[in-house]
Amino acid sequence: MLSLKEEMYSLFSEGEGTGILALQVLELVREVGDSVKRLEGRIEDLSGKQQEIVSSFNSLSQGMSSNFEGLTEQTGLMEEKVEKVGKKIDVIRSEVRLISQHKLTWQNTTWDDVYHSDFAVDGVYTKVATHGGSSSNPMQKSGQSPIKGNILLIDLGGFFKIHTIKLWNRLDSNDRFANGVLIYVDEQLVGSVHDVQKLYNFRVNPEVYGKKVYLKQSLDQVINFIEIQVFGSGPYSPDEL
Repeated sequence: MLSLKEEMYSLFSEGEGTGILALQVLELVREVGDSVKRLEGRIEDLSGKQQEIVSSFNSLSQGMSSNFEGLTEQTGLMEEKVEKVGKKIDVIRSEVRLISQHKLTWQNTTWDDVYHSDFAVDGVYTKVATHGGSSSNPMQKSGQSPIKGNILLIDLGGFFKIHTIKLWNRLDSNDRFANGVLIYVDEQLVGSVHDVQKLYNFRVNPEVYGKKVYLKQSLDQVINFIEIQVFGSGPYSPDEL
């Protein structure tokens, strides 16, 4: 069997026309060879780029894996810190403390537009037995006309567990106005006044929670106190109960 080169020589020897054809075939073969070489070069380039892409992807994967591990570790540390803060907050919230002082108040009527409900939570309660005018021991007093249904409200500003409610009665001869007062936490009755004392202490049942404390007069007379104190713990969310 003849090689390509030997076949070319044979064609040249057969005549001029055949020789020209042989030259054309030879040129075509060269072009094909060059094209094959260029294609091989491109394939090598693509192979090299493919390896670079694979290498870059592997590096990126390793970096992402490392970052993810670091993020997981940071998340774990953050969860531990949040848990510690949560425990500290729970300890603080569990403390029984005064939760009514300087809170928002309201009463449905006010005597002479002077003895406002805010005096009941101003933190002032002394042994001074005068409570009008420029007294250093001011008081709260409802209704110009003594009628049944006078109401005093203290908004605690949150949802608290109520422990104790203290009513500091006025110290002069009109201390009888405390009689007939009913004490509510939200809608739950927690105490009532039926005698005359200087200080009333109402220890509330353990599972009483609320946002507001109401005093309602059940008799035809005013509500009249120097100070009202609510002690409790919290605030809590209703979902926690």
